[in-house]
Amino acid sequence: MRNLILLPLAALVLGQTASAQSRQSSCFWSEDFEQGIPADWSTNQVERLTPSGVGLGEFIPAFTSGIASDANAGGYFPVLDAPVGNRFAMANDDAPPCNCDLDSAVLATPVIDLSGIFNAALDLRVHHAQALGGGDAWIDFSINGTDWQPFEVIPAGPGWQQLTFNMNLLGGISTLQLRFRWSDNGAWASGFAVDDLCIRETLVHDLAVTQLRIGDESVSPFTTGANGVGYRTLPLEQSRPLSVSADLHNLGSAPLFNTVVTLTAQQNGTDHGPFQSAPIDTLLSGERTTVVVQSDWAPDALGEVTYTAIAGSPTGEQDANDNQSVATITITGPGWDGGYGAMAIDGGVVEGAARSSEGFIAAVRFELVNEGSTARGISAVIDPNSQVGQEVRGIIMDANFSFIDTTSRHAISPADIEAALLGLPLYLPFPTPPTLSAADHFAGLQRLVGSGPVGVLTSGNGPIGAAAFMEGLTFDIDWLTAMPMVRLHLSDYGVGVVNSPLTEPGSRIYPMPVHGHAVVEHAFRGSGQARMVVRDAAGRELLREELGAVQKGAQSIGLDLSPLANGAYTLHIEEGQQVTGLKVVVAR
Repeated sequence: MRNLILLPLAALVLGQTASAQSRQSSCFWSEDFEQGIPADWSTNQVERLTPSGVGLGEFIPAFTSGIASDANAGGYFPVLDAPVGNRFAMANDDAPPCNCDLDSAVLATPVIDLSGIFNAALDLRVHHAQALGGGDAWIDFSINGTDWQPFEVIPAGPGWQQLTFNMNLLGGISTLQLRFRWSDNGAWASGFAVDDLCIRETLVHDLAVTQLRIGDESVSPFTTGANGVGYRTLPLEQSRPLSVSADLHNLGSAPLFNTVVTLTAQQNGTDHGPFQSAPIDTLLSGERTTVVVQSDWAPDALGEVTYTAIAGSPTGEQDANDNQSVATITITGPGWDGGYGAMAIDGGVVEGAARSSEGFIAAVRFELVNEGSTARGISAVIDPNSQVGQEVRGIIMDANFSFIDTTSRHAISPADIEAALLGLPLYLPFPTPPTLSAADHFAGLQRLVGSGPVGVLTSGNGPIGAAAFMEGLTFDIDWLTAMPMVRLHLSDYGVGVVNSPLTEPGSRIYPMPVHGHAVVEHAFRGSGQARMVVRDAAGRELLREELGAVQKGAQSIGLDLSPLANGAYTLHIEEGQQVTGLKVVVAR
């Protein structure tokens, strides 16, 4: 990977779609390092060295904070950027400013008061691959800040690991400190990272569903036709019985037996199910696992489908109230109200970008199950840092990246950049729409050879194999976990909108950006029923306010947008068949 950059964008209002740590609200002590390493934490100082190992007399902190690109600045600590742009604490002997001997890098917490608490657990994420000859990592404890004793060995493993450690033996200590210790084992090796610390009181039985996602994560996306990727929007003509993947965490002090996950689906007020997973024989205290539940019902109408999963065990009668989670998918179809038949995996709210100054294709895998669907076009949310005048086009390929068809070339315009700043997509239609077989396909945005940078915005994360960044003359493939905001449309784009959804003289929303509550000024065309609907960039309805019978003429109406995450949206004012659209940016 040469010029591929995955980064948060300062020019955009960022959203967060990654899962929160389970029961974060129940943590009586926590730290996520999003504001850096706090001043009341401590780390040792280490000397910088020349490439030949000679000391420079300059000392720097052994642990620093940063994001994935900081960790991998030296090329030897490839931390997974999940969630995108997330900050964490790290020790890395190779990346700037360190070129150091990290035989022992330590990071100590401030004093933690556990007086009166005797049943506690520590949850955390670590990145400890122990690659390139890297050494071990430990958690130590102290009751006086001077004398330290080993508490736990941190196991090595690929990528980010979610770990839980029982702290009952440390219960009741009012002057407890923890520290994280890592050694590079005398080699300029990889590194160690820690994040999302949470100390919580434990119950005997406490099962949590920490996240629910559409898709069967037990199956690799490389297994074609297996529905191994999770969709955010799915055309009705490609509807199929969907699986969901539920992350479970036994937060209790006792093991759980014969745990099952029960799934229900609801669309247009009608419930479907229940569907049940196979039982988990034993789930040990602190253990995490992912359970897949297969539904037998295929969504049969346009609109949002809500899946609800509840995990339970015969031993869970004292369970806390966090063993339930929901996930949604929008079924799309023709026209603006139908979402133009969009098929999408990305999270819908801008988080980062994948870009390059070379030719590239940012492609997303789509699993088609019905024979003979027609690809009408491809849309993509481009990086607003892209250079005006650079040429792009949509491209569709089979599962082996063999060419099927492309859209016409398109030169990026100032209007495209303005739309990108709001997270709005660039739509590229196929001049002669190709007919697609029931198989996996890759749809992408192709940046044609030029002189300036071009990028595609990303949102959310997906499994390896769901998205690819193919760069250079030979199209070297890098598999992405940050999902490019590229969508395949099986219906024509732009059909069904009476007025332009982004231009209407005399109508406005203020203040902009919106912090919480806003005021909408609009001149209603006539008397009758009206409503306001807020949608994301993919056309998914997020908020609706029925205005009832309105009178013709200009009016000012209050609108509460505080439930929305930071991001770019469109407000539609609907008067019968007349629709007015306004751009909205929420930022706090």
